[in-house]
Amino acid sequence: MNILRTQAISRRTLLRGVGASVALPWLEAMLPRQVKAAAALSRPPLRAAFIYTPNGYNQQTFLPTKVGRAFDLPPALEPLAGIRDEVTVLTGLDRTFVGGTGVHAQCGACWMSSSPPSETLDGGFPTNTTLDQHLAKILGNDTPLPSLELSCNDFTDNKETRYYECISWVGPGYAANVEKNPRAVFDRLFGRSNGGASKSVLDVIMADARAMQARLGKTDQHKLAEYLDSVRETEKRIELAEKATARLKAPPFPIPTGIPETRSEYLNLMADLFLFAFQQDLTRVVSLVVDPERWDSPRMFHGLFDKPQNHHVLTHTKGQEARDAITKIDRFHVEFYASVVRKMKAIREGNGTLLDSSMVVMGSGISDGDQHKYSNLEVLLAGRAGGALAPRGHVTYAGDRPLADLWLTLAKTAGVKTNRFADSSKPLAEILA
Repeated sequence: MNILRTQAISRRTLLRGVGASVALPWLEAMLPRQVKAAAALSRPPLRAAFIYTPNGYNQQTFLPTKVGRAFDLPPALEPLAGIRDEVTVLTGLDRTFVGGTGVHAQCGACWMSSSPPSETLDGGFPTNTTLDQHLAKILGNDTPLPSLELSCNDFTDNKETRYYECISWVGPGYAANVEKNPRAVFDRLFGRSNGGASKSVLDVIMADARAMQARLGKTDQHKLAEYLDSVRETEKRIELAEKATARLKAPPFPIPTGIPETRSEYLNLMADLFLFAFQQDLTRVVSLVVDPERWDSPRMFHGLFDKPQNHHVLTHTKGQEARDAITKIDRFHVEFYASVVRKMKAIREGNGTLLDSSMVVMGSGISDGDQHKYSNLEVLLAGRAGGALAPRGHVTYAGDRPLADLWLTLAKTAGVKTNRFADSSKPLAEILA
């Protein structure tokens, strides 16, 4: 190969051998020589990940007492020690509970909702298209999967409704389908296509479609056009998936056989799956439910306790022993979040890292699980979103800033053209670069 040529190497170039092919990483040689000086203009795509934990946190061991970059790390936040320069801890953000539903039912279901509390489009719920789905419409146009919805709720009972375990909604009352089995996620992301390139279905039927259009009224013409557009969009996704399959590297982990027995293995496997999907540009938007709201079934936290714990019941149990148990669970979840951030920081991409081109959020729909407080919420935010965001340490508000201000900030960062999100007032200028 002549390395002095001026023609750029395609990002889709494969290194081929007998019976195998491997995709190239991002290389400077993929830019034409005449634009290498402007390489900063060719940035990796923006990614967004939303991680949800249930039932709030132990305020005494979760909230920092100092603000700014030199913030302290209370026991639950100690796992952030190695990445504190990459994280913003946001506290004091508010949501409004709407009377008429269970106090836990709106926690996750309305955490990212684009409806203000006064707009109950789904019975008594202000569910609406959630932030992740708005981002998917902007960021997911060029990926096989516009978004990926995951859950580590492996409970086999059905004690609660979808409002307790779904944080991603495509519209009022319509929860996005979540995948809980890592093997199914693997097959969805990396399954091989059996066929090669095929002729578009629309190309075959277009003559008949045109003839039919001529016989229809304007209303039916519009409906048919919308239908054909949806078919074309589906074909586009299939074509993107086929191209992705052709360039995929082998995942750096074995094919999952199902749901791992231990919680940490389960969570980390799901994270590895969506992080590799980010790397391979199979999707750019992910939501992950660590556990559902309330759901009074004992959960085994391997390595933390010698018997299963009921997280929800612990939040309503008085005494130091219960508070200590909650802190252990909070810390376990923060450690998982920190591991995701560390992995993203270790993945080189362009002139930076995967973390540099991402927004990684973790939070809960209530702050204090015992009091069912929708105010003074805590949110962890990492990633620089391609230079749009900057880590600020601990940023706190006086309880007069809606959580929707954060969502508005992230939406505008991703290119969503809006000046309002739910009950937002204005973007959070404090976290902008």
